[in-house]
Amino acid sequence: MSEEGDERKNIVDKINNAFTDFVGNVFGESGKDFIEETAEKVKEFSSEAINKFIEFSDSVFKENEQYIKARDSIEDVLKQTGFLKESEEEEEF
Repeated sequence: MSEEGDERKNIVDKINNAFTDFVGNVFGESGKDFIEETAEKVKEFSSEAINKFIEFSDSVFKENEQYIKARDSIEDVLKQTGFLKESEEEEEF
């Protein structure tokens, strides 16, 4: 990932952490747990949705070289950001 991408990810992580801390301060540990669980579910849902869309696209664009290159680029970014795990990719593709 580029330095700019790392910087943006760090900023997003800081914002998410600050929000989680804020909720924890306002609603206590149960509120903080709720936010953390919700964030994880959203991440899992996003990952599953992305995987399903890529799976569908693979079936439509089976041998399109431009599509394959674009898909591979997206997969690389998703792996770097943690939205796509290596084991998921190997099972799905």
